[in-house]
Amino acid sequence: MDYNNRLIQRSEKWRQFHRDKTPGQILVTICPYTFNVDYGAFGFPARPLSSWDFDKDTRAFVAYAKKQHDFFLEYTKDLDNDYFPALNVNLGYGVNSAYVTGLPVTFGEDTSWVHHLIDNWDEDIPKLQMDDSNYWYRKVLEMTQMYVDLQNGEYAVAGFPNAGPGDLANAIRGNEIFMDLYDEPENVTALMDFCGKAAIWLEDSIHKITGDVNGGSVAANCWFEGRAPYISLDFNDLCAPQQFRDFDFLATQKILDYYQSAFIHHHMKGYHIHADVAKLKHLKLLEISWDPGLQKPVELLPEIIEMHGDLPLMVRCTAQDVYKYIGDMKKGRVVIMLNIDNLDEGKEVMRFIRKNSII
Repeated sequence: MDYNNRLIQRSEKWRQFHRDKTPGQILVTICPYTFNVDYGAFGFPARPLSSWDFDKDTRAFVAYAKKQHDFFLEYTKDLDNDYFPALNVNLGYGVNSAYVTGLPVTFGEDTSWVHHLIDNWDEDIPKLQMDDSNYWYRKVLEMTQMYVDLQNGEYAVAGFPNAGPGDLANAIRGNEIFMDLYDEPENVTALMDFCGKAAIWLEDSIHKITGDVNGGSVAANCWFEGRAPYISLDFNDLCAPQQFRDFDFLATQKILDYYQSAFIHHHMKGYHIHADVAKLKHLKLLEISWDPGLQKPVELLPEIIEMHGDLPLMVRCTAQDVYKYIGDMKKGRVVIMLNIDNLDEGKEVMRFIRKNSII
């Protein structure tokens, strides 16, 4: 696909960031998740996921999502921002396992749910399949193609927000899996191995439709050289470090070995495993996200940057956090997911960041 000069230039800036390991480089993504624009005030009211019939409304949903994204790009066009505009199929966490379980998906306002599949290991494991006829597998590819068809050089079409092997295994087995780590280790290992292969299967299928983005790919609205899948490791935030090392670390490493790259997301709830996550080979960018009621990752930057070595960090924070912790940010390579309240605040803090970053 062809991309406009602005996106080509932006991908080259990201390329420089990934190749140059010099500390003091700070990039920023102000995205729809961190800048809550009231689209309804402009005659474009939000619609909950539960209001869509994905049997009949697929094309209308894709057009709606693109229109909303186009509005965000227009509204924020004067922000100095490293956000790489991209659309992908993101229908909540239910779909992230239904593409291999085939179970019905229940939609809420902005996410989705499914029941778990495995109650009896021997009876239910054979029900898991990487099946081209699976409804949600086909729907994900159908919607991806629609986003590509609407692509006009203004945005990329990204891969799937993949549940990592542990997240996917948790969805398939349910929360019994936390006991299974001790009681059924061989079954858990086999399940996570399947889940890692399933993530690769889906990601490869999507890439056949999207192709490359100036020799790379987009995950979490960041550009990467080559193919870098988005992988969530939230499951492990509820595990002891040894359980992470014994199970999902090994399954996730197989995905990174396959692609020689990845973006990984997890939460401050899992700060106790963060140093181990940072040891995954071929990892290109690691996000530790904030959680209500816990210390913000940005408040622990020196410790986190020490865990990372030359691996770049993604951290979410406010403009006030930037002013307070900019000295710590300059000690590593940092991608800020920046929460702002309005355009003026965004413009002011971006001027401050650019003065303090070497890129």
